[in-house]
Amino acid sequence: MRERLGRMLIGNSKSGEPITADDLGVGGALTVLMKDAIHPTLMQTLEGTPVLVHAGPFPNIAHGNSSIVADKIALKLVGKGGFVVSEACFGADIGTEKFMDIKCRYSGLVPHCAIIVATIRALKMHGGGL
Repeated sequence: MRERLGRMLIGNSKSGEPITADDLGVGGALTVLMKDAIHPTLMQTLEGTPVLVHAGPFPNIAHGNSSIVADKIALKLVGKGGFVVSEACFGADIGTEKFMDIKCRYSGLVPHCAIIVATIRALKMHGGGL
């Protein structure tokens, strides 16, 4: 992980040369910050249901998804009779596409159903209504 974070391209110099995290000397600091981030966080809903939260730095934007690690841990915990809800965020145009086309294909996990949440206002706005 340390090597990959150090090779991370963060921008270009004024002359157009690529700059990495190691060029700035922050690869080690990034590793220290990320060393515990690999572990999902156990939380609970208002109803008392356990929840594993594990996502990238921006899980609550349109293209964020929970991690494959969290999904696999949750599937192991619930067993054959249980179920796991994995959010694909609120953007069907990119969040769900990323979930289905990248996350599911890469992980080998296959969803048994999909739930789409939409407001009447959103349906009217996106459906051409006023």
